[in-house]
Amino acid sequence: MRKKIAVFVNGYGMEALNATLTGIRQSESFSNYDFFIFVSYASYDTPENYNRGELNIYSLPKLKDYDGAIVYTNALNSVETGIAIVKAAVRAGIPVISIGIEVEGSICVDIDNITGMRELAEHLIEEHGVKRAAIIGGYIDHPESICRIETVKRVFYEHKLKISEKDIYYGNWGNVLTTEAADKISSDPSGLPDAIICANDIMALACSTELTRLGYDLPKDIIVTGYDYNYGGQAFYPVLTTVSSDYESIGNKCIKILNAVLAGHEVPNKISMKSKLIIGESCRCHADASFDFKRREFGRRTYSESLDRTYLETSERTLTNIITDSPDYDSLRQNLMKHYAGEHELVGNEFYIVIHNLFMNNVMATDEDVHENGVTGPVSPIVAIKNGKITDSVYADRSRIVPGYDPESERNNIFYIMPLHTGKYNYGYLVTSDGTRIMREHLDLNAYLEKLMLALRIQRSNIQLRIYNDSLKKITEIDTMTGLYNRLGYENKAIPIYEDSIRGDKLLMVMFIDINLMKRINDVFGHMSGDAAIRLTASAIKSNLKDGWIGVRFGGDEFMVIGSVNDPEEAEELKNAINNNIDKVNKDGVWPFRLSISSGYILSDKETKKSLNDYIKDADNLMYETKKKLHAEHGDQR
Repeated sequence: MRKKIAVFVNGYGMEALNATLTGIRQSESFSNYDFFIFVSYASYDTPENYNRGELNIYSLPKLKDYDGAIVYTNALNSVETGIAIVKAAVRAGIPVISIGIEVEGSICVDIDNITGMRELAEHLIEEHGVKRAAIIGGYIDHPESICRIETVKRVFYEHKLKISEKDIYYGNWGNVLTTEAADKISSDPSGLPDAIICANDIMALACSTELTRLGYDLPKDIIVTGYDYNYGGQAFYPVLTTVSSDYESIGNKCIKILNAVLAGHEVPNKISMKSKLIIGESCRCHADASFDFKRREFGRRTYSESLDRTYLETSERTLTNIITDSPDYDSLRQNLMKHYAGEHELVGNEFYIVIHNLFMNNVMATDEDVHENGVTGPVSPIVAIKNGKITDSVYADRSRIVPGYDPESERNNIFYIMPLHTGKYNYGYLVTSDGTRIMREHLDLNAYLEKLMLALRIQRSNIQLRIYNDSLKKITEIDTMTGLYNRLGYENKAIPIYEDSIRGDKLLMVMFIDINLMKRINDVFGHMSGDAAIRLTASAIKSNLKDGWIGVRFGGDEFMVIGSVNDPEEAEELKNAINNNIDKVNKDGVWPFRLSISSGYILSDKETKKSLNDYIKDADNLMYETKKKLHAEHGDQR
């Protein structure tokens, strides 16, 4: 049986992950492993609550269920989270490789930032005569950023040069703060430095782009360098001079370590992988011919990549409409299954959307309740594609995160697991497999996930609003004392019953009911007893209503029943049944007053084509005739 390896990576470092996987695939033992890659898109530029929802994906797996783990501890955009994952794996008793940061109990594959950065700084000073340099670091407390900055400062010091503290900026590994730093550097009264040394390629590209926008000619006016050797820097003009961490070699080393540990062999606690200088054009050197080839390839791919992005955007719009137009979760499940059944090229033959059951079963559950329940509660796939076919015969839980996972399948697997959340509260996750169109580097997987989550959030809000509106509508239509419809409810409900009767074979029945001697009950026994008489009468009416009939509190002590009947006997049965309920109230002897009612009903006559109001008046008159007799016996007391 193949070994299960959990891998923890940040989605913005997918290029490094792909290089690592390339190195892993080069191993003869690659086929002995299945890889479960947990991906977040946490970022230093993103609000804390959103980051929390992203980082929670790392808490999903039970690490004791895996045979080993690889953690990109240095690149999760949360050093504390990376260290916590490594420590959890150590406690679970599985071998864990920590990339970039030493954690007790783990095997550290350390990236030697110093060698490559030293080579870069020496090259700038010795080959290009750089005397003054600005540095744009990553996050101020990040160990790799600190190491890269300190190495450059040390090399400059060794050459009797100095990096001024005012020339050190922090771009937090991203574009926004780096662009601001480039603006500050360009407006420095002391003039441009000879070079800007950036702690990663993303910041170097952002800095170069901003300086070009400001009118500078790079690299003639200023040198800009990076670190990471990413594809964007290789296809850029000028090609970035940078430093490579050689993640292919790291991947190959990781699988060799796992092979050794799982075979019971001793391995060192720390293995250092050297970084190396990659000379491009941005330092004013002439790049080798391989970069021209990469630029040509980039040009060839431009149109096909734009088609891919257009395809993805169209799919996103379709998906958004499908989700937000689904009136409930049953229809959502059916609509999503149908949608993804036609999206194999995009999402591949193994694709799952797994949701916490409470999220689906209780639309009014709070985000916090869903999240807390999801930690231990059941989950279900609402979309499941296994071996290229839609299926409902798979399940998921914390041990079986990938619903269709088959450890006995003929080939090994690489799965990517990404979170679904509202802010810091998670309600599920998405699983896709390796080699699918959506996993191509130039497609914005993060944007796809964000649109999916936004659509699910809108749909949930729509369902909740409909429930609130229905509740509000019900409140406005219902008499609060009796639970019967009020006059507004009568206006909304009675007309459809009338129209159905006119069109169909049944008769319309309109029955008026009035409490006898209501004034006497209020005067002698008090208004609380009067209210009780109203509620008791309403209860007698409600308990005898058939499907499709409505009971209405028409006025203070006046009631009405409207419904369709087959014959006059049904109307008589209703009248007698209500009176029987009233008699039971009197026999029980709970109340000090004797309750009685007068009633009268009318049945529709299709030949006369009367309006509903005409029938109501007729029924009211019949009831009134009954009441006149009672008043003659007891005096004129309502």
